[in-house]
Amino acid sequence: MAAQQAIAAEFETAHKLIEFLERDGFPVEAAVWVIDEEGRGRLYIVPRSQARDILRATIRVAETIVNHSDELPGRQDLRYTVVKPDNPIVQAVRSVSSPDGRVRGVYRNGTYVDEAYVLHPAA
Repeated sequence: MAAQQAIAAEFETAHKLIEFLERDGFPVEAAVWVIDEEGRGRLYIVPRSQARDILRATIRVAETIVNHSDELPGRQDLRYTVVKPDNPIVQAVRSVSSPDGRVRGVYRNGTYVDEAYVLHPAA
């Protein structure tokens, strides 16, 4: 029960972060939240920029977290990674569609994802 509440809080924080990024002018091509083998969530963010400078985008995400720290109470527990569109996990999750955004048991090009949620584009 406590683990489910922690995951729900992480998921809500991840969802709010994507909203803040978009609102603050950081265009997001894709965002997927994946539950790993340990039962923890990780947010994968694909920026919609031509240069796709991952370091610069990661700094921008961190800046958004700091700027909205009062509205992101679970920010300390949020694990995120800024990736390029060819990231195997992102590609696997995006290879299937789901009406509610929940994806289960996806295998693509040697990458298996047990459970994930597509946050952007919205399902």
